[in-house]
Amino acid sequence: MGSGATSAVLCSGGCALLAVSSLLAIITIFLPSGACERRICTLAGYMQMAAVFIMASGLLVYPFGLNSALVKSFCGDSGIYYAGDCQIGWGYMLAIVGVMLTLFLPFFAKYAPKEHLSPTPLPTIL
Repeated sequence: MGSGATSAVLCSGGCALLAVSSLLAIITIFLPSGACERRICTLAGYMQMAAVFIMASGLLVYPFGLNSALVKSFCGDSGIYYAGDCQIGWGYMLAIVGVMLTLFLPFFAKYAPKEHLSPTPLPTIL
């Protein structure tokens, strides 16, 4: 299996984990707040952290395909992390940005379930 296929499997596996963690987040809407909500949010956070590592490893594996004979026939003197005469497309750059933004999700999952305190009164405008 080439590096492009490996990268696709890793990135799609990470996306699948993110989808499952999103479903867990939706389930917490229907649960009463408390320990169960905290456990599910913690589980979702761990799943999101694993998805980030899986997707990041998929993005790191992708450029190894630039060293293959097929790519060298099209791009000239290409190598690992050097595209030669070809250009890396916007899709790869946006995937990197997406994974960087996804790094924040586990922190949101950790701090999202707060104890519900009595509502504070609205400040009056003088």
